[in-house]
Amino acid sequence: MKLNLFAAWTSFALVLFAVVCIAGFLVAAGSGEGGWAVIAGSLCVVALAAAMALYGGTVRHDHRVHHDTPHLF
Repeated sequence: MKLNLFAAWTSFALVLFAVVCIAGFLVAAGSGEGGWAVIAGSLCVVALAAAMALYGGTVRHDHRVHHDTPHLF
């Protein structure tokens, strides 16, 4: 259960971080700061990929130990 809680809250935090990064990307792209837009966009993609990998890995682990459904929260 501790692994599920860690994965759930970490994935949630990464998704929130990705939302902030996409906002930074839009502001940077709109103001003509190409370098900052690339950095913010890259961080957004990395954060979303990490959140999906962490969540997916937890679901896979739950299936391997024969839990009915992944109980994340």
